[in-house]
Amino acid sequence: MKKLLAILLALTMVLALAACSNDPAGSNENEVVTGVAAIDVVGEDGIDWNHLSTEELYEMAKAEGGTITIYATTADADTARKYIRDVYPDLNFEYISCDTNTVMPKIEMEAQSGTPMADVLMVKDASGEIFNELVLWDLVKIYYPADVCEHIKDEMLTYGLPLYSTFNPWFYNTRMYDSVPIESWWDIVKGYNVETQSYKDAAGNNTQFWTIYSKDITSPSYAALWAQLISDSDKLEAQYKAQYGEPLVFTYTDHLQNTAGVMELPENNAGVELFWRFSQMTITPLADGDAVVEAVHDSVNGPTLGLCSASKLDNSKQAMGESGMDIAWVTGLEPYTAQDAAAYSYVVSNCDNPAGARLFIRFMMGDADGQSGCYTVFDKLGHWSVRDDVVYKKSGIAYEDVNLTAPNYNEIYANYPNVKAYWNLWNSTR
Repeated sequence: MKKLLAILLALTMVLALAACSNDPAGSNENEVVTGVAAIDVVGEDGIDWNHLSTEELYEMAKAEGGTITIYATTADADTARKYIRDVYPDLNFEYISCDTNTVMPKIEMEAQSGTPMADVLMVKDASGEIFNELVLWDLVKIYYPADVCEHIKDEMLTYGLPLYSTFNPWFYNTRMYDSVPIESWWDIVKGYNVETQSYKDAAGNNTQFWTIYSKDITSPSYAALWAQLISDSDKLEAQYKAQYGEPLVFTYTDHLQNTAGVMELPENNAGVELFWRFSQMTITPLADGDAVVEAVHDSVNGPTLGLCSASKLDNSKQAMGESGMDIAWVTGLEPYTAQDAAAYSYVVSNCDNPAGARLFIRFMMGDADGQSGCYTVFDKLGHWSVRDDVVYKKSGIAYEDVNLTAPNYNEIYANYPNVKAYWNLWNSTR
């Protein structure tokens, strides 16, 4: 009997821990406030960080006296470090390049040991894991400098302080098409046969229209994109009806293999239907974005689309002249082209240099006027300013014409692991 009771007690504890792990926000004694409401929140240390001036942060950073260490998954942080060290030569800054897949466990392990090594974390939160597992667990803090946030749209501050906007687009071949050749996400899966639930007709002939190249769909940026689309089922279903004049037929239901806690996707969801149809295409995965755009440029198998980061437009004739590739972004898709994939900056909780960390972030954001720091050095092809008082001139196209949507990191976080699991299942069994 005692042995049975011990087993039942152990199972109860496991279930309780599992419930806590799925509710990071609820597990905190003090609820983490984010967005505009957080601007006027005084820190736990009693300091009103968000309203301190640059001069005040500088004096505090000098008093801290340590090396301000930046963990970052983007070299933009190193660019900022090179600029800020010239302005504040009496402060020390260290940039440590980190991989997206390893930086989060690194922060977690250092927090658990009680010896955080970084002061600043700069990363793209594609999957919502940073927000849900670091911010809501108070392992990192969002810094909202009040005079900077005055120039950023409220909705862009929900999950952190963004540096600039960018996205992960489809590319098309400009030799084959004078303008964007597709209207919506449904055009990408052109040729899907509802009767055979594949890209073959009843006679076995191939009906897939587009040749597709992509980076790994299960990597954070691309799985998150599909997770966002699944959360916007109503928009996708309405777009299908508007574009084709008939209701969407759901064909994926019989292919669901939902297992609680392992992989689950909803029924009658237009985003899942789109994802199912995409998973049944013949797709060539490539490890490098440069290889993706090169394949689009070559287009040896006819009409071709490639999915990778916006920065790969640097290889285009638009950027390089006649020596560049015949590639361009797909923009203006309905209901949207992609999610805004901004990089966010955070202050590591319990770090040695909390003032120095905030001084660095404030400098990157251009200080109060947008010009005093180094915000304008991030002006390049595929970047858009998040500030209303600074316009990037090298973006390549107006932000509004790209048609991006604000990410919903709560929905993305919930759908993200299911997207990865179902992609591995569906794409391998097509």
